[in-house]
Amino acid sequence: MTRIAVLLTDRCHPKECQGECRSYCPPVRMGQECIVWGSDTKPIISEDLCIGCGICVHKCPYTAIKILNTPEAAEGEMVHRYGQNAFRLFRLPAVGGEGTVGLLGSNGIGKTTALRILSGEETPNLGNFEQPSDMSKVLEYYRGTEMHSYFRRLSRKEIRTAVKPQYVDSLATQEETIADFVESGGDRAARALERTGLSAARSKKLSEISGGELQLAAIARTLASDVDVYFFDEPSSYLDVINRLTVARLLRELGEERSVVIIEHDLAILDYLADRVHLLYGEAAAFGVVSHPLATRTAINTYLSGYLREENVRFRTEPVVFTSHPPKPSSARVPLVTFGSMVKQYPAFRVQVSGGAFHKGETVGVVGPNSTGKTTFVKMLAGVEPPTNGESPPAVKVSYKPQYLKAQGDWCLKDRVMALSAGKDFDLSFFETDLVGSLSLRPLLETPLNKLSGGELQRVAIALSLAMEATLYLLDEPSAYLDTDERMNAAKVIRRSAERRGASTLVVDHDVYFLDLLADSLMVFHAEGADGKREGRGEGPFVMREGMNQLLRAVEVTFRRDEETLRPRVNKAGSALDREQKSKGEYYYEPAS
Repeated sequence: MTRIAVLLTDRCHPKECQGECRSYCPPVRMGQECIVWGSDTKPIISEDLCIGCGICVHKCPYTAIKILNTPEAAEGEMVHRYGQNAFRLFRLPAVGGEGTVGLLGSNGIGKTTALRILSGEETPNLGNFEQPSDMSKVLEYYRGTEMHSYFRRLSRKEIRTAVKPQYVDSLATQEETIADFVESGGDRAARALERTGLSAARSKKLSEISGGELQLAAIARTLASDVDVYFFDEPSSYLDVINRLTVARLLRELGEERSVVIIEHDLAILDYLADRVHLLYGEAAAFGVVSHPLATRTAINTYLSGYLREENVRFRTEPVVFTSHPPKPSSARVPLVTFGSMVKQYPAFRVQVSGGAFHKGETVGVVGPNSTGKTTFVKMLAGVEPPTNGESPPAVKVSYKPQYLKAQGDWCLKDRVMALSAGKDFDLSFFETDLVGSLSLRPLLETPLNKLSGGELQRVAIALSLAMEATLYLLDEPSAYLDTDERMNAAKVIRRSAERRGASTLVVDHDVYFLDLLADSLMVFHAEGADGKREGRGEGPFVMREGMNQLLRAVEVTFRRDEETLRPRVNKAGSALDREQKSKGEYYYEPAS
């Protein structure tokens, strides 16, 4: 085994602690320089002198240190290392030729690093971070392998690449139009705009459009490029179910002509897109190992089981289990929150929602295209937006997590929790015993909220919302910024919270796997309107299968259940099963016989 010492520099605050890591280190107390202070006053840990006792890990008040063991075999396969006590990546995915390669793993495990190396944005240093990266050493390292040919052609610029970046938020600061932005990508801009549905919005400025349109613009710009290898880093973020499936079709067609590499956390989309998948395992922000390529179905099922048999590695303590969610018997459905028909009228948009009821212990998913009124409906229930016409929202205690999150001030989570617990509506015991561990919040307790990443802030927001005493919980897009593991874990936490408390929970989201894990029923929103007027219509709740049938019928996509894991899988368009399910009107999955 090889010992790895990692310092999470964003969590390390040497001016605010007593240097516990060095003070309590046994080798240091025996006179060895196992931990020394660097030029930035932060500790540098010697992996050769470290005995792996873990005392510094537990004594650090900010949980900024990780001491880990990784297999000795991986040491000779180190591709890139960022510093002395920094992240390192072992192995690279195999790319080249036609087809789509998927990368699947948690956040901070090296997927984007691998993409940057393969696209030519970064030259691997093979673990020698003290010397400048040298492509000649990389070619020598990979001599006799397919990767040698790839890197040789990449260094000679014989391979052209295009990258759709992970974060598209930064595009919102640009004043150029969608058309100008996409056309700067290449000569195939007109077709890319048409295929992504942006032709009608081509004159809009990037600073004036939604997150979903920004994502489509970034995808279109990449598609406009005539290159050899395309890289797409999380292309489904911000997109609704309809747009996700549309983009998936586009990228699948592209993969039949060129080489495509995709990082994706929506497993339904990845399953539909990829021809083969590399799993990435290890420890977030510490090290990542790229597995050998696996068939897509095998890779996703392996990821859900948590055991990679080919490499004898277990990276999950418990498998992720899907169920078919048969409708609850009517005798078990006790109405808890009843709402009447509501209408909200804006100058350029109108949404109408039919009346319905949420039941005790029930989790209701809310699905539909963007700009159909899902968030407006949630805001009306939360009392944030009053309805223009119809009945007033139900007078019940509500806990609301909005769609867009922004941390105000320099509060840390611990201080925020203490302030909330001073009120009678915050359940501190539930937060500490059920949510801190389940959502991996303990390392974040001392970190200012405005310093958290998007995924960390999302987990915090979910926890604070669920810890409030309420009859109705409203969570708008809780899977945003979360990786696959975090999404599945959050789904279980939300569903378990609703069942334990006997409350009703409403969740707006676009990830089919996420909704399948947590939802008992669905509300479905549709786009309507003519003559340039936009309207949205919401109906339900429906039982899960009926709601998904309504949604998927509009895009003519069918799902089936995987025989091994019961997870939803997209049927290949035109396949025998696809045609059979469409003829029966079963777009989501065949009900159990």
